[in-house]
Amino acid sequence: MTSRLDLPRAWVTGATSFLGRHVAKKLATEGFAVVGFARTAVAPEIATEWGFEGIVTGEFGSDLLARACERSGGPAVVFHAIGSGSVGQAAADPPGDVLRTFKSTELLVDALCRLAPGARLIYPSSAAVYGAVSPGPISEEAPVHPVSEYGRNKLLTEVMCRERARLQGLDVVIARFFSVYGAPQRKLVLWDLGRRLLAGQNRVELGGTGEETRDFIHVADAAAIVAVLARAPGTSRTVNIGTGRATSIRTLAAKYVAAMRAQAEIVFTGSSRPGDPLHQQADIRRLSTIGQIAFMSLEDGLADYATWLRGVGAVDVTGAVG
Repeated sequence: MTSRLDLPRAWVTGATSFLGRHVAKKLATEGFAVVGFARTAVAPEIATEWGFEGIVTGEFGSDLLARACERSGGPAVVFHAIGSGSVGQAAADPPGDVLRTFKSTELLVDALCRLAPGARLIYPSSAAVYGAVSPGPISEEAPVHPVSEYGRNKLLTEVMCRERARLQGLDVVIARFFSVYGAPQRKLVLWDLGRRLLAGQNRVELGGTGEETRDFIHVADAAAIVAVLARAPGTSRTVNIGTGRATSIRTLAAKYVAAMRAQAEIVFTGSSRPGDPLHQQADIRRLSTIGQIAFMSLEDGLADYATWLRGVGAVDVTGAVG
């Protein structure tokens, strides 16, 4: 029988983040002993529920990482979930986004080269690096011209990681995530629209034209892909993480209203937020060569999110509407 000490070790930074906790739980089910890193303490029972065997708390830095290595050994794989989670968050605090996105990754890379040079780093980048593109699947070889602070910092971090791979042999996988959604995500369009529906609004106004398209991937599928990448043969690659399907925001909103069992008119202002590309759809041919993922349908994913949102409670959700 394999003991916990014999299991390969995985580190997940940003342990309390939306994607980080899902990745931790999936890695744990796939036979990794998962150690998390968080700024503040997490109750032991919550950490266990998320798949962590332990969470190291404190200011993220080389001392914290060295201490984790001393306690339980170096990792075989690291998923770095520290960073801004949206275009809007990065635009609101550009200097902070540089610290969270680029500087935190640079610090981690320096530490891994010293403490665990054989580890695989899975860096969660974004489709935002592609910038403004025409409708249709975007391949990993497509030109990158980010149009947002968020995308620019993601691209800058990608370049740094690739240079470390070239110069120091670091094993890096750049995972370019498209639009990840699911519980317990408390931001972006599904959260904003859902809480308005729960508040009883029968006419909801959204930005844009509604014809913008995105490749929506459920967080459970995104985490499953990370677990595949953790053990996939080969090194230093860039992989799109999406379903390969594009859905307009107008269609998404209509399906989501139905999933919420609501009656509401959705109208669009025609004005888009700066930095938001009109179209994003992943070319997943490279992903399909690494592992087979049975993607959750958008209808099932929206139903799952709607069930969670209704369970959050009217006070919590409608109280945030103002």
